[in-house]
Amino acid sequence: MSVRSARPKVNDLIFRLIGRSIHPELYTTCASVDILQKDFAATLRVCETGHIASIQHKGHAVCEILTSFQNPLPSQKRLLEKPVRGCRSESVRLESGLYYQVSYQLEELDYVIFKNVHEEYLMDAQRADLAYHFISESRLTPGALSIIDYEANQNSLLIHAFHTFPDELAVVKTQSLFEF
Repeated sequence: MSVRSARPKVNDLIFRLIGRSIHPELYTTCASVDILQKDFAATLRVCETGHIASIQHKGHAVCEILTSFQNPLPSQKRLLEKPVRGCRSESVRLESGLYYQVSYQLEELDYVIFKNVHEEYLMDAQRADLAYHFISESRLTPGALSIIDYEANQNSLLIHAFHTFPDELAVVKTQSLFEF
C-alpha cells in the first residue's frame, strides 16, 4: 500500500462509463493491477479522484470511471454519466455483447462512525487486491483510502471499490459487474 495526497470534493464526483479506452495522460495513476482471462483483459487503477476500470473484450474497449466534473475526459462514446449522490443502480448492454451492471452509493457519516469505518478499511487494505493510502492534508483527519477487490473468471469480472473522503466524512462504495 502506497501513500499520496489529494482528493476532490464529494459533490464534484461523477460516475461514467465510456465505450472506448482513455489515454493514461488524462489522469494520475496511484496504483494498478492487470487481469488477464481467456476472453478479456482488464486494468484496474486507483487515481486521485477514485478509480478506473479499463476492459478489453472482442476488440472493443470500455472504461468505468469514478472521477470529478473538472477532470477532462473525452465526450465521445459516453454510455453512462451520473453524479454520485445517494444510492444508484444502472445497467448497459453493449453491441459487443458485454453486459454491464453497477451499483454505487455515497455515505456521509458522523465523525465517530467515519473514524471506525476508516480503521476497518485500513485493516482490509492489507488483504485487498489493490489499495492506496493518500497523505492527509490535515493533522486532524486521516488520509483518504481507496480499496479495490475483484473476482474474475472467463465469463465475468466483479469489482468492489471503496473510497474514503475524510475531509467530508464520506465513503463512496461501488460494485460493478461485467458479463462477457
